[in-house]
Amino acid sequence: MNHATIEQITTDHRFQTLKYYQEKTNVFTIVGQTHTEHWHSSFLKWLLDPSSSLCLGHFPIARLLNLYLIKSKYTELSLKDIYKWDLDALRFQNEKTIRLKNGGKRSIDVYGESPEIVIVIENKVKATENYNNTDAGQTKDYYNHIEATKNPIQKSFYFFITPNPTQKPFHNAYIHITYQEMYDHIISKCIQHPQLNNEGRYLLEQYSNNLREPVKDSPMALVNIELCKDLYDTYQKALDEIFADVEQSAEVSKSDKLSCVFYNRYRAILDEIYLSVDEKYGRTPKSVLSRSSVSLTDLYNAGIIADGTMFSMEYSGALFYAVAEYDKDERKCYLLVLDENKKPYIDENGEKYGYYPSASQAGIDAINIYREKHGITERVTTLRGTTYWKTEAGQTMKELIDSI
Repeated sequence: MNHATIEQITTDHRFQTLKYYQEKTNVFTIVGQTHTEHWHSSFLKWLLDPSSSLCLGHFPIARLLNLYLIKSKYTELSLKDIYKWDLDALRFQNEKTIRLKNGGKRSIDVYGESPEIVIVIENKVKATENYNNTDAGQTKDYYNHIEATKNPIQKSFYFFITPNPTQKPFHNAYIHITYQEMYDHIISKCIQHPQLNNEGRYLLEQYSNNLREPVKDSPMALVNIELCKDLYDTYQKALDEIFADVEQSAEVSKSDKLSCVFYNRYRAILDEIYLSVDEKYGRTPKSVLSRSSVSLTDLYNAGIIADGTMFSMEYSGALFYAVAEYDKDERKCYLLVLDENKKPYIDENGEKYGYYPSASQAGIDAINIYREKHGITERVTTLRGTTYWKTEAGQTMKELIDSI
């Protein structure tokens, strides 16, 4: 690490853009409304309601229904239906009270209705689903009530929105959407919309900045992922060195290493870069924050992959293989890299090696082992493994993750 490299990074317009975004005053942080569930539900209601001051009409709700199409494998809904409905007729409200058959009451976080459609959103920011000492969670209660009382011609849609990709609803009629997906598929698209007014742009940008604030040691959503990945790809060697030095330093604030001094000065920016590069890190050097993501163990626990599920990957004309292996003692699932004959690599003690919790690192090492064996000097340093590794049925690991 040298001064010239540090100077290059700090003067890079992408680094300065991240700095600008982070230093902008966030009105939601000022008023202390960062991660209260009711507040986020109110924002969702304002975002989705075609009659809101956002002045984008039905564009946001159309994006949400498009996301429903992407996430739901068994729905009869088509894009043609979305275009056919009068989405501008939808009206939304917060905390819609419903009375249950047992006499109890519940409140739907965000409820939308038109003569053709009913939208039910259960929003969880910090809490888990409430069961009220029964075997039926909130989601089941809402589903039973809506299906029993709605007009038969109305089509109902159920959404379960959380920051955590592994948190699931009790009832399977709900489509689980993360706040990261809300930002990627809806909020960011609204910000780019040419019809968005200045007030709406300001509020959406402020809200997006607020999503970076952590919930249970993880950001609700990262809003500069592509920018961060672009920076990392350009300065990978230097950023890897900074991460390693900071991770190994006993007290970063007292270290005189240039990398640690630089990290202390621009910690928030560098942390956002490391969190965004989930294929390599997805956490901060001291693990104070980590990015919520779906792991191989989550896929195993959800029954999407099994012990022994085979994967293959094609890269630069070569084929690579791996298999999912579940460690019963650790209760974790790993990806075991195999050789070209689909056999495990064996060390000098006769033990298998090449176990990885990350699809990306498994892919990088598999490629580099092959290249070393075949006398190819060029090495791969980055790879988005979830888009390369495929099951025997042809599903990418990303598709498996999206289905959870």
